[in-house]
Amino acid sequence: MHFFQRAGITARLSTAFALILSVTLILAAFAVSRVNSIERALHSFDSVRNSELEPLYAAREALAQTGIAARNAYIFQDAAAARRELDLVDARKAEYLAALARLDPVLRDNAQYGKVREGMLAMARELERPRAYRASGDMEGFGRFLVEECSPLRRSIVADIDVLLKGLQARTAEAVQLAKAEAAGTRYWISGLSMLAVVLCVLVALVLVRSLLAQLGGEPAYAARVARAIAGGKLHQAVDTARARPSSLLYAMSAMRDGLSGIVGKVRGGTDAIASASIQIASGNLDLSTRTETQAAALAEVASSMKQLIESVRRNAEYAAQASQLAGTASSISVKGGAAVEEVVTTMQLIDTSSKKIVDIIAVIDGIAFQTNILALNAAVEAARAGEQGRGFAVVASEVRNLAQRSAAAAREIKALIEDSVSKVGLGAALVGEAGETIRQVVDGVHRVTDIMGHISSATGAQRADIERVDDAIARLDEMTIQNAALVEQAAAAAQSLRRQAAELAAVVDTFQLEEERSSARQAARP
Repeated sequence: MHFFQRAGITARLSTAFALILSVTLILAAFAVSRVNSIERALHSFDSVRNSELEPLYAAREALAQTGIAARNAYIFQDAAAARRELDLVDARKAEYLAALARLDPVLRDNAQYGKVREGMLAMARELERPRAYRASGDMEGFGRFLVEECSPLRRSIVADIDVLLKGLQARTAEAVQLAKAEAAGTRYWISGLSMLAVVLCVLVALVLVRSLLAQLGGEPAYAARVARAIAGGKLHQAVDTARARPSSLLYAMSAMRDGLSGIVGKVRGGTDAIASASIQIASGNLDLSTRTETQAAALAEVASSMKQLIESVRRNAEYAAQASQLAGTASSISVKGGAAVEEVVTTMQLIDTSSKKIVDIIAVIDGIAFQTNILALNAAVEAARAGEQGRGFAVVASEVRNLAQRSAAAAREIKALIEDSVSKVGLGAALVGEAGETIRQVVDGVHRVTDIMGHISSATGAQRADIERVDDAIARLDEMTIQNAALVEQAAAAAQSLRRQAAELAAVVDTFQLEEERSSARQAARP
């Protein structure tokens, strides 16, 4: 109990949940232990069933099958059928011997099993005889063996197996009863421990709730209402600490309310200081107004100078526009001159090409003329020799005519080329004249640009004087502007700070309601 009073909320909650968790773990551990016990009992039952009962039932069945197969071997007259039955006897004998091998490890200490084992081994030895009887043909001895020896021994073994099975089944029933008893005990124990855990959890919860209420000083809802009232500025509402301890939360909230009331009262006393600051700001603003008038006069002077400067700049702009136009004209003329010169060059190149063609054609004409002379000479010689048989001379005459035609065509082409060359030469001369005229125009344009640039220079001088006057006025204006900027900055900073502080102070103070205000309101309400 003392621990819950001294410890913090985290420690208390942690301890309470640790106790509940411990009880839960103990209950779970006990349940697991009991379940393990039941599991061991069931495992014992399963072990008896799998390792003892099943092999024993298999041995009993195989033993019965050996008797049936031996009897069939005696009854069947067909030798092959009898051999199959004898083989079946051997197979069934091997099966129950294998079952004995499985039972030996688990039932070695059981006396009844020892008796069954001895009988089955004896039966295994006896089952070697039917094959010998059948091989020797002693069917009478075979029959006596089955009736007097084999059947009584098998019945005795089966009876012993039944006794052993009853004992093993009793053990199985005992294991089942043990498991049921374990389950019933587990239910009782778990129920009891669960009730104990519930009682312990209830006790821990009661102790925890009482300790938390003692630390809070009251109900959490009431503490929340008090906190909301203080947050809303209702400092006139008293906090009920009649049942609260000095170390409780409500007691601390009451002390906080009293402290806040004192602080708010002091804050309201700072109103006079704010009023004094307002007066100082008003005086500074008046000084600022006077300086502003002086600055306005200086600005008027600057405006007058700027007008003159603008007029000078306007004239310079007009001159510059004219100069730009003339420069554009000169540039266009120069381009035309360049184009004319380029055409002259092209024309001269064409004339050169035509001249070369004329030379080639003249060479062809010379060759044709030479060949014509040779052919004519040959024709004359042949004509003199042939006489009547001068038909071949007709061919020569035809060639002469062809050459003459080619000569005529070449002459015409030479004539055309010469005429074309003459016309192009004339065109070149005209273009050259045009280029000269263009160059003269360029020169005139350059002269006019020079005159205009002189006017621009004069206007620039006047503009320089105006700019100097503007510079003086701006210097005076700058000095006054610096002073005004300092005053404006101080006034702005003070005004901003005062305005912000006043707004914040008013907002904060107005949210609080003090006890004396409530008393004053009550007195004013009285008649």
